[in-house]
Amino acid sequence: MTYTIVPLGNPGSKYARTRHNVGRVAIDMIKDEIEKIENCEIFIPETFMNESGKTISEYFRYHEGRELVIIYDDKDLAFGKLRISHDRGDGGHNGVKSVIESLGTKEFIRIRIGIAHKDTDGKEIKSLHGEEVQGYVMGQISEDEMESLKGISMQLVGAIKTITEEGYQKAMERYN
Repeated sequence: MTYTIVPLGNPGSKYARTRHNVGRVAIDMIKDEIEKIENCEIFIPETFMNESGKTISEYFRYHEGRELVIIYDDKDLAFGKLRISHDRGDGGHNGVKSVIESLGTKEFIRIRIGIAHKDTDGKEIKSLHGEEVQGYVMGQISEDEMESLKGISMQLVGAIKTITEEGYQKAMERYN
C-alpha cells in the first residue's frame, strides 16, 4: 500500500507561513525524513485550501489504490499538538469539507496540527469566534510557534511512519 501525504494549505508566498498553512510548514521541515519512509509519497496541491478536494480527487484518478493522509490546521487544538483520526466529518474546516465532497467519502486518515493560542492566563485555549477566526488563522506563525512546530516535527515523522507500517489505529494509540 502506498500512502499519499497531503498537507492542506494555500499556495504562494503571501500564505507560506500562516497558521492555516501549518500542515505545509510542518511537512517542509520533515520532507527529507518522509521521503525515506517506504511506500510513502508527498503530494502538495497548488490550489487554495477550500478547493483542495478537486486537485486531490484528480490526483487519485491517476493514482488509484493509495491511502490518503491529509495534514491540516485545527484552531481548537492547542498549538503544536497532534491528533490523528479516520472517517470523521469536516469539523468546520473548509479544506477538509472540499476533500470529502470531491472524493465522495470521509474514509481517509487525518493528522490535525493544533494552532489554538492560549488565553491570557497561558493555560486555557482561547476560543475564537466570527471574524476573529479568519484574522488569527490567516496570521503569520510567530517565532515561538515555529519553535513549537520544530519540537513536534519528529513526532509527526513518527506518526506518519507508524501509519504506514502499523496502521492508523496504532498511530492513534501512540500519538493522540
